[in-house]
Amino acid sequence: MAIFSNLQVNLKKGVIIHHWDTDGLVSAALLLNYFQQQYPEKKVELFTPVFGNYYLTTEQYDYLQQQGYQFVITCDINFPAETITQLAKLFPEQIYVIDHHRKTDYSGAQYFHENIPACAALITKLLNLSNNLLMVLGLVGDKEELIQADKIYYPIVQEVMADYNLTFTQLLELRRLIDSNYITNDYVGMLETIALLQTDPLSLLNDVRLQEHLVTINAEIQHLINKSVEQLSAKVKLLVVDTQLQVLSQVTRHLSRQYPADIIFTYQVTAAQVNCYVRRRNSTVAVSSLIDWAHDLNLNAGGKPEVVGIIVPLAHWATILPKLQAKLLTLTA
Repeated sequence: MAIFSNLQVNLKKGVIIHHWDTDGLVSAALLLNYFQQQYPEKKVELFTPVFGNYYLTTEQYDYLQQQGYQFVITCDINFPAETITQLAKLFPEQIYVIDHHRKTDYSGAQYFHENIPACAALITKLLNLSNNLLMVLGLVGDKEELIQADKIYYPIVQEVMADYNLTFTQLLELRRLIDSNYITNDYVGMLETIALLQTDPLSLLNDVRLQEHLVTINAEIQHLINKSVEQLSAKVKLLVVDTQLQVLSQVTRHLSRQYPADIIFTYQVTAAQVNCYVRRRNSTVAVSSLIDWAHDLNLNAGGKPEVVGIIVPLAHWATILPKLQAKLLTLTA
């Protein structure tokens, strides 16, 4: 396959650095299965950044070197350019970036990008695989109900649903179960889930551990969405998410469904940083313009036209918050 055609024979150990959500996990599972089938002589392991961090720390760069990896594949994670540049210094000419988010100017990497609803769909295309359940889970994971309006990909979703006798509701439930790992900070559960995605994805519907996660998550989300939403402007709503769980994305998605004409701005303060989400549903505003704005302020940011994540060091939050709010008001004026 052309994507890995120059992967040298003597490179025996590699790592897949993947996003932590459903599309990221199924993308990792697709790649693992591919390597096990096509390159069984190569050992490929998994790695994910700290949940919520779209960058690597100094300790993580050191760890990747210490493990003796000889090539690196990143999937479904829109790293800033400097992260890929640093990886390219450690693993020259053996960095493969597969992503469907906002196109980034990466140097030192073999970059495979397409504006496509899910990274799993891009991987399926790049590897010349048949339409499959993991691809569909990636599509539903990233787009949820909105995939039903996609004239290209929803017929594929329907085809796979029929093959497995699944309903769309069950696909949404699988997404929630898979995502429950990162939401509850369960790294072990994430690895166990990827292993099941490789062999028996439908078994996740009856996974007791994941079902228990959902009970905890549902109670916390319900508590948070019952809080009053602040109206920043006629078109922008704000909610401060105060919780120990990684539910910022889920709460933002819920509010976006509840207020489809508005831009939803949420943020969650942690010990060292503030994680921000900006999402739109029916609005035509391309919130991805916030990415360049954030990069100009030396902030980590990534996303797509409909959603952007920004990470702000806690020490700079008091200065950044009013600037971010002003930028949102300008975007929607």
